[in-house]
Amino acid sequence: MRPDAWRSPLRLLLAFALLAGATAGCGIRLLHRGGPADVTAPVAGDAAAKPPGDGRKPRTGKKKSDSQTASAFANDPLGEAHERMVEEPGEPWWPTRAAQLEAAAGHTAAAENSLRTALTRDSAYAPALTQLSRMLYQQGRHDEAVRLLEPVRDHRTSLNATDRAAVLAGLALHEAALGHDDEARATLDMLGHADRDDAAGVAAYLAVRGGSADSAVKLTQAAVKAAPESAANHNNLGIALLRSADPDGAAREFERAIALDPALPGPWYNMAILERWYRLDHAAATQRFQQYWTRSHADPDSLYAELGHGSPAPVAEEGHK
Repeated sequence: MRPDAWRSPLRLLLAFALLAGATAGCGIRLLHRGGPADVTAPVAGDAAAKPPGDGRKPRTGKKKSDSQTASAFANDPLGEAHERMVEEPGEPWWPTRAAQLEAAAGHTAAAENSLRTALTRDSAYAPALTQLSRMLYQQGRHDEAVRLLEPVRDHRTSLNATDRAAVLAGLALHEAALGHDDEARATLDMLGHADRDDAAGVAAYLAVRGGSADSAVKLTQAAVKAAPESAANHNNLGIALLRSADPDGAAREFERAIALDPALPGPWYNMAILERWYRLDHAAATQRFQQYWTRSHADPDSLYAELGHGSPAPVAEEGHK
């Protein structure tokens, strides 16, 4: 192992897992530089669970019975959501549901319009707020997202503790993406102790980006405890352990992340780094990198060239995966 391992400038691929089991990855050194762009912001509530009722806002303006509508749209949930949006003009659940379906179908612009419709109906509707926050993160529209979420931070929009934690976790990620890590940490510090588990993944992400080795290990361990089935949390713990001169512990965490989510690129890349510079095993590093390359072509540490494959296209020309 390199004696200065934890001080290494290697750009490990950091990932984070947030509320509702979302995962993401991005290539970093201390600030984002290229890397996979499938970053995910936290989501409050479950817009797919069931229509509103029993304590929710009353439905208004219905023209058909629920059974009639359900029968008419048995195989067209998006069509049902759109019709319900018209029939129930004061209810934010249906446009949020429509946005979820539109996003799943790849209709990003339509999904954003539906989410904004939901927020026009109820500016404090947390599922729409957090889903729009996620969408803006994926598109790199961080300033816009900060403006969207600031009213929650400043108590101009009131949410219950759980939903507030989800929104503030997302706000912290946008602030970090803008390079405002101190502001991001201050945002997380606004959460009550009972809500910190909900934002554990974000706190760990920030710690690995710029905290001390000891604090990064503690916070990533807390994130794993809060969400043990999160591949991204295990990946981040692996990074913290690697920087704390524990490559064997790091390898276990990267392998656990791979087992939980083989499609997540970061752990494969990090294992290539670990094999190449910590275990000095060029062949193993090459194999790991080849496995990574089938999942992403972002290469923040130029491993493609280092491992004898020639020079890859610049990350900026790879496009967002």
